Amino acid sequence: MSELKAALAEAYANGSEPKFISVADNGDELWGMGSAMFVLPAVPAGAPPELEYALRVRRDAVLSGTCEECNASLDANPFGQLEGVEAVAAIIAHRRNCPASDENLLPQLRGFRERRGSTSADDIYAAASKATRLRVEEKAPSRRMIRNRKFETWGRRLLDQKLAESTAKCGHLHVDSAQTWNILLGDTRWWCNQCWEYQGQEIVRGNSPLSIQEDFTCDHCRTVKNELEPLILRIGTFVLHGGLCRTCSKRSMETTEKPRRKRNGAKRRGRR
Repeated sequence: MSELKAALAEAYANGSEPKFISVADNGDELWGMGSAMFVLPAVPAGAPPELEYALRVRRDAVLSGTCEECNASLDANPFGQLEGVEAVAAIIAHRRNCPASDENLLPQLRGFRERRGSTSADDIYAAASKATRLRVEEKAPSRRMIRNRKFETWGRRLLDQKLAESTAKCGHLHVDSAQTWNILLGDTRWWCNQCWEYQGQEIVRGNSPLSIQEDFTCDHCRTVKNELEPLILRIGTFVLHGGLCRTCSKRSMETTEKPRRKRNGAKRRGRR
């Protein structure tokens, strides 16, 4: 037990960066840091701000070893074997007035699950669609809307194509499909918002799932260009991320409807 505690303390002390590994069947997340692994509670889709904040405080406390709200520090208890490996449970005794304490967090989590369980599927998906729209508006405040109906039709056909060919999805979407689905055009995997952030961090580190050629290929006309303008297509809870060349981007903003001519003079009256 002392050796396991020492290994856990070393994981915090050596400055290793926590790394997301996978999602369990119940939606919890598996993280690694040095030689240590942690199981963290996932932030459920549609969680109210108070619950989301409490869960994130709790998650950050486990990964850092100290709670930023109440300064509670890490302790460890025997856990037994986990898939044949001796393990310890990382325990942080949050103070009662801390948002991440069991007294504050668990009643909120139970109440959220009860309310969600009594809500109709249509209302849940409608709320998820609204949350998706608000998130896109927040992430892209200077966006320009597509006005070309041909591009709108292309976007819906593209979504159908991606849904048909992209069967892989992150563990959070397996547990709860009523949330935002993100996909990188040119890739074949769907991600929830949380995993999409992890994927973005990997891309920044240079681990893009796309080839260099695909990274510079217009997702509409499929020509390779040195520069592409960002493309975000939102249809309900689905968000498709890609890029357009300048020509396609300009055309997507042009209306395809011809202005109606104003008639001169009075309208003809029909015969009785």
